[in-house]
Amino acid sequence: MLGFFNPGRTIKHLLRYRQVVAILTRYGFGEVFSQIRVWKFFRIENKMRHRQPELAHIPTAQRLRMALEELGPTFVKLGQMLSTRPDLLPPEYIHEFEKLQNRVSPVPARLIKNVIESELKKPLDQIFDWFDETPLAAASLAQVHRASLAGRQVAVKVQRPAVAGIIQADLDILSTIAALMERYLKGAYVINPTGIIREFTDNVHNELNFMTEARNMRVFAANFKGTAWLHVPEVYLEDCCTRKVLIMEYVDGIPLSDIARLQKEGYDLKALATHGADIAFRSALEFGFFHADPHPGNVLVLPGNVICLLDFGMMGTLSSRTREKLGQLMYFIAENDERRTARALLGLIESNEVIDAETLEGDVSDIIHEFGHSVGRQLSMGNIFFKLIKLLGRHHARFPTHLVWLFKSIGTLEDSSLKMNPDFELVKAVNPYARKLVFHSFNPFKQTREAYFSIFDSLNFFRDLPYDAGVVLEKLKKGRIKIEFEHVGLEPLRKTLHRITHHLVLTILLAALLISSSLIVLAEVPPMIGHIPVIGIAGFGLSLIVAVILIITIIIE
Repeated sequence: MLGFFNPGRTIKHLLRYRQVVAILTRYGFGEVFSQIRVWKFFRIENKMRHRQPELAHIPTAQRLRMALEELGPTFVKLGQMLSTRPDLLPPEYIHEFEKLQNRVSPVPARLIKNVIESELKKPLDQIFDWFDETPLAAASLAQVHRASLAGRQVAVKVQRPAVAGIIQADLDILSTIAALMERYLKGAYVINPTGIIREFTDNVHNELNFMTEARNMRVFAANFKGTAWLHVPEVYLEDCCTRKVLIMEYVDGIPLSDIARLQKEGYDLKALATHGADIAFRSALEFGFFHADPHPGNVLVLPGNVICLLDFGMMGTLSSRTREKLGQLMYFIAENDERRTARALLGLIESNEVIDAETLEGDVSDIIHEFGHSVGRQLSMGNIFFKLIKLLGRHHARFPTHLVWLFKSIGTLEDSSLKMNPDFELVKAVNPYARKLVFHSFNPFKQTREAYFSIFDSLNFFRDLPYDAGVVLEKLKKGRIKIEFEHVGLEPLRKTLHRITHHLVLTILLAALLISSSLIVLAEVPPMIGHIPVIGIAGFGLSLIVAVILIITIIIE
């Protein structure tokens, strides 16, 4: 976690750890750090454990949102992500974190211009015909400006200066805190803090690499090639895109959330709801590559009832096996088949414990019964998924995080569709795609092919078994079989030994520099400045730097 041979990074991380803990404690979350033993883990003094009295009257959710804002872009981004996870947080937290979506101050235009010129290796006036210094949008990682490139209207997405270095240190901190939560907080496994932070880290790294986003846009557009009512902005890759700058087609449309304007200008809202459902289910169930953040701000409507998706930094992928199981889950929910719904559910979830299938089936039956007796307009596929998530929590199980992203996307789609068409039923929209997957998985030709390859794999296994057994026995005879043990609860001791060793290495290095420099001075080794060797002066200077580093690390720790 802390770089052993990199004292500068160690100091930087420790200072940021203390800053993060101090800010969150000031807002009243010191007790959480006590439960996960942060104080002992980082040897942070007791005086940091108390919050400011003037914050006591502020609701917890609001205090946490204020703390995230003060902590900077990484934590703002985390809050934005958590605002889309009603499976993890109560409504009051979701409501507060949604305020983070539009609370990022823009970067001054001169700094944005510097990034563009540095990345594209040209002055700005040689790249664009004109460049609007007022951003179209500003987010925690980047902001978008309008410009003209060779006579074409373009949108220029630019990464905020120096944000990558700041974010990496914060991601390390969040990973450590998540690991401590999972170790010391009862029930944290179901919430899966390490999985959430791992997914968040992957998403942030992808969003920091605009070449990845450009690839996502091109892949998504290729999947829907020929679909007249979906538009993905064109990306200008030739000498115009880097990890920090993305130039794409500028699209002027009506936000999907502006229902009144869409109605006023004569758009077919029922068609838009149907098109949105088709995009969501085709991308997820047919292609296994879906937009993981389709909130209304990322969706525009163009003339002809064409939907335009924006911001492809956060995408989800599903394997063919997962798509089959997911299709079965959706299909059997719609068919009110609790037994097969439970079986499909078992094929999708993660758990460290053995789940009683009969008990799970009974709990699923309650949800299916409630679903099956709902009035048409009250059917909510999003609510069904989140009830299943809560049900799994009672069984100490969970969905993989990429499925939760999909469920959230489906819930967002359903909310938007119902605003456009109150009679819209998502379960009817998903049924053709789910049915296709179910019957495809039971296709006799597919089953014959699967059986053939199963026999093929089994023959390979039995063919290789004598050789593999021989290798194991040979290693056993020579005493080369290794058994690995995992020690639990020794992390504080390991950290203490790490710090002691770190200090010892610096001390030995300091002593060696002082002794060698003194010997060089006494031997008067040329070249000389006056009567003192230059190498000796350099050695004493380096000794001073090492001594300062050693003193700082001892004081901090």
